[in-house]
Amino acid sequence: MNQTKKMTQGAMMLAIVGAMILIDRMTAYWFTEFVVLIMPIVIIMYASMHTFKDGALLCVGLTIIAFLLGNFQLTYLIYVPVGILTALVYAWGIKKGMDKRRLLLSAIVTYTVGELAAAFLIYPLFGFPVAQMLEEYKISFDQLGSFAGMSYSSFFTALGLDFSKVIVIMYVVSTIIMGAMEGVLIHLLSVFLLKRFKIKDLGTTSIFDMRPSPPLAYTALLMASLIFLARFINSETFYYVAIVLSVLGMLVLMYYGYIFVVLYGLIVLRRNVGAFFVLLCFLIPGLLFSMMILGFLYGSGPLRTYLENKAQAARQ
Repeated sequence: MNQTKKMTQGAMMLAIVGAMILIDRMTAYWFTEFVVLIMPIVIIMYASMHTFKDGALLCVGLTIIAFLLGNFQLTYLIYVPVGILTALVYAWGIKKGMDKRRLLLSAIVTYTVGELAAAFLIYPLFGFPVAQMLEEYKISFDQLGSFAGMSYSSFFTALGLDFSKVIVIMYVVSTIIMGAMEGVLIHLLSVFLLKRFKIKDLGTTSIFDMRPSPPLAYTALLMASLIFLARFINSETFYYVAIVLSVLGMLVLMYYGYIFVVLYGLIVLRRNVGAFFVLLCFLIPGLLFSMMILGFLYGSGPLRTYLENKAQAARQ
């Protein structure tokens, strides 16, 4: 009976995904991104209900259906394997009893690596060279700047930066951020649906439970400081690597800084000031540097200890 139930559930999931792909195909692939996002969640739910091996078998079926019914559409060819790999790693983590932080990290890292592989390795195989795409991005930026009466090329040249290098850096960073966001979405939806359908309760996590990692904070600070050394690097490859690492380090510090601002508002001021502070940073970009400092102090420990003491005092 259990074997019959397992096969029935697997067939239903294949049918649902197949129907979604057909709808996507009939609407000129308007919903491809949605379908690609749903597929790993279906695998995670099925593997959580049964075994990791069952989830892997479902992956084979979904891959065949996606390629055939999707008419070998490029997005399916590239991102279905990325999503399936992410789902398998995530499902394996659930079976091994990983906590939600490690599950989230596994989803982010796997999907980000997949995004980078797609952008720089797989796309060129299908006739989309990276250099050509970057040149198109450069033209688009110049056209966008012309509407505002400015030239991005001249702007970055005045700052002592090569506009072509800036485009490459923006492309790499945006690819990494997009992969991380997809990983976060897969994690959040999986946690919600697993609990909603009473398959597995991974527990709830509040923003205060997101404990910072001092090693990560120090690493992010070191990465962010590479921006000051980039101009002394003669190798173009190492220049790109230094700038990308620097931007990622800044983003990590700003992320920690945002968490501190939100928690400070909720614990000390008893107001949600996170959205207001982010808006203020857009209006006054110089505040982003303050956010990075707060992020380092929170991530490395001192401000985290300060908030814990405030929270403990408030309970008494």
